[in-house]
Amino acid sequence: MAASLIGVRIWWVNAYPDPQFLPPEEKIYQIGEWVPLEGNFQFTADECTEGYYVKVEDIQFCTPEEYAAQYGLDISLFQMGINGELPEYVADVTLNFRNEGTDEGYIQFLYYRIYTQQDFSCFYPLPEVNLSLHPEMGDKLGFKIYPGTESGPTRFCLGTEIEINGPVTGNLDIFPKYLQVSLTPERKLIEILELD
Repeated sequence: MAASLIGVRIWWVNAYPDPQFLPPEEKIYQIGEWVPLEGNFQFTADECTEGYYVKVEDIQFCTPEEYAAQYGLDISLFQMGINGELPEYVADVTLNFRNEGTDEGYIQFLYYRIYTQQDFSCFYPLPEVNLSLHPEMGDKLGFKIYPGTESGPTRFCLGTEIEINGPVTGNLDIFPKYLQVSLTPERKLIEILELD
């Protein structure tokens, strides 16, 4: 009797899983397309992104040295890891955000990621670089867009990962890449096809 009840319970859990344990539904958008966040968020529902939209205006990949020279930044801002290594590459991403409604929400850029199907987190925000570009954002790289306005084209920097044994290398040429702009309850991604 007990074995039968356990068997029925196992069948029930597998047949009707709790939605919180299912992977989020994915929606894929293209560069230049406005992505409605519709309350979807990266880390906390406090982001309250109802009425927020995001669009990738442009994306380029380069070395940290090239990025620092182009924007007049100190190369030490790019140093990561225990030995202060530089990422192999950085992504120079131009985003535009707009807010069509809420006066409560905000964007937390700290959790944006660019990844490929082969490597989940191949590029992530470089806090020191982004704070140098946007000192108003604060240490969690959060910012608000007021209702009825948009940010206009705004540059952000994401770099390849650095692990205990040094920079992760060799993932620049893997495409398509995806910029994750929300994780849950829907995972919204902007597809980055191979660039010229």
